[in-house]
Amino acid sequence: MNEIPVSGQPTILFAEECDRGILREENQDSVLHVRIAMGDLMIVADGIGGYAGGATASRMVVETFYTHLASLPHDYPVDNALRGASARANAQIIAAASVPGSPFHHMGSTVVVAVVQQRADGMCAWIGHIGDSRAYLLRAGRLYRLTIDHSAVQALLSRNVITPEEAKNHPDSSVLTRSLGHQPEVEIDIEEHPLALGDTLLLCSDGLWGFVSELDIQKMADSPGLTLESSAHGLLKLALTAGGNDNIGIEMARIVGLPKAQAPAPQLHPHHISHHTVLWIVLTVFVMAFAGFCVIAYYALWHYK
Repeated sequence: MNEIPVSGQPTILFAEECDRGILREENQDSVLHVRIAMGDLMIVADGIGGYAGGATASRMVVETFYTHLASLPHDYPVDNALRGASARANAQIIAAASVPGSPFHHMGSTVVVAVVQQRADGMCAWIGHIGDSRAYLLRAGRLYRLTIDHSAVQALLSRNVITPEEAKNHPDSSVLTRSLGHQPEVEIDIEEHPLALGDTLLLCSDGLWGFVSELDIQKMADSPGLTLESSAHGLLKLALTAGGNDNIGIEMARIVGLPKAQAPAPQLHPHHISHHTVLWIVLTVFVMAFAGFCVIAYYALWHYK
C-alpha cells in the first residue's frame, strides 16, 4: 500500500489487486498507480475477452496513458490530457493489430482512469473511461457509481427495455459499444468529481462488479477496522468466492486525515502568559518584598539600640 502525504493536505492511501481468477488461463487485466506531475494516476484496463492479444492490449493502454500523462506539466488541463492519451492508445493498438502476420487482429481493451489532484480549493478526481470498467465513490458508507458502461446491456437499461434483474443474465452482457482498438476514433467520457475527507475511490474491471453485488462491494469497502489494503484484498476474495470466472483488476484510493507528523502545532497568542509564569512572578515579588521588609526591620532595630 502506498501513502502519499502532502504538507498541509490530507493523506491519500492507495491499494491495488490484479488477479487471473480461477477459470481464465491468462490475466488480461492491467492496473497501475503512480505519482505524476499533475497528481496521482490510477488505471485499470481490461483486455477484451474472446480475442487473442487482450493482455497485450491492456498493457499497451496502461503504458501509453502513463507515458503521455507523465510527460505533461502539472498545470496541463487534465481533460485534454486524457483525450490525448486515449487517442494515442487507440492508434497504437490498431497499428499493432494491423501488422501483417499478427495473431492479434481483433485485440482491444477497456480503460477506466483517475487523476487525483490536491489543489488550493480542495481535492478532486478526474475520471475517464471507455468500455465497461467502472469507477465508484464510497462516501459516508454509501457507494455511488460514477461511470456509465459503454455496452449493449447498458443501452437497453437506459431505454428501459430491460430491468436491472434481466441485465444480470442477458446474452449480450459482454458486448461493448465502445472500446480501444476497434474504431479509428473513440470518445472517452470524462468527469470531474470533488473529493472529501473519508472518501474512497474504487476503479475495477467487470471481473469484480460482474460477480459481486454493489451492496457487497459497499460493505467490504466500508468495513470498519480494515486497512485499505485489506479492503482491496477482501474485494478480490469476494470475486474469487463468487466463481472467479474472469480476471479481476482493482485500484483503490482513500482520503484520510493529516498524519501526526504534519498535524498543525497549537498556536499561541504573541502576548499570552501562562499560569506557571504568573505564579513565578508572584512568588518572586513576594520573596523580594519579604527580603526588603527584613532589611528595613534590621536597620530599624539596630538604630533603636
